[in-house]
Amino acid sequence: MSSKYSQEFEQPLSAQGGEAGRPTEAPESYSPEDAHPLVWWRLLPPHLLGGAEHLQVTAALEGLAVMGGGMEGAAALAGDAAAAIGMALSLIPLRVVTLQIDIVMSALLSCALAGDPASVPVLSHVLGRCQWGDPCAEELGLAWLDRHKAFPMNREQFAASEAALAAAFCPGEE
Repeated sequence: MSSKYSQEFEQPLSAQGGEAGRPTEAPESYSPEDAHPLVWWRLLPPHLLGGAEHLQVTAALEGLAVMGGGMEGAAALAGDAAAAIGMALSLIPLRVVTLQIDIVMSALLSCALAGDPASVPVLSHVLGRCQWGDPCAEELGLAWLDRHKAFPMNREQFAASEAALAAAFCPGEE
C-alpha cells in the first residue's frame, strides 16, 4: 500500500476529530488528488468522480485481497456488483474504518462508478448508517442518494438491480 494511504488515512476517523469523534473545525473539501483512491468512497461526493476516477479505483483494487473474504471477496474485487453489495451490507453499522473496510467499500464504489444501479443506493445507505462520528458521512450518503434520484433506472436496470440485491440478501437461491 502506498505510504500516502498509510500515513494519512489508515487510522479510524473517530481518532482524527475532537470530543466523541467530532471534527474540531469545519470539514475540509477534498478532491481526488488529495487522497488515495481507496478512501474516496468516504471523502468525495459523486460529482467529483467520473470515468478517470473509476479507472484509478479499479487500478487500486487490482491485486488486492480481503482477509476472510473468500470467493465473495474475490468476486467483489473483480467487479461483481452482487458480491460487493453483499460484503458492504455485512459491514453495517460501520463504527471504525480500517483498510479492509476501505477495500470492500472501494469495490462497491467501483461498481457504482461503472454504472451498476444497485450499488449507488447501497453506498448511500452504508454511509448514512455509519457510526464512526463523522457528521459529513451522512451528507455524503445523501449526495449519493441524490445521484440515484437524478439518474432513475429503466426497466432493464431495475431488473438487474433487483437481481443483484436478491443475490446479496439470498445467496444460493435462484
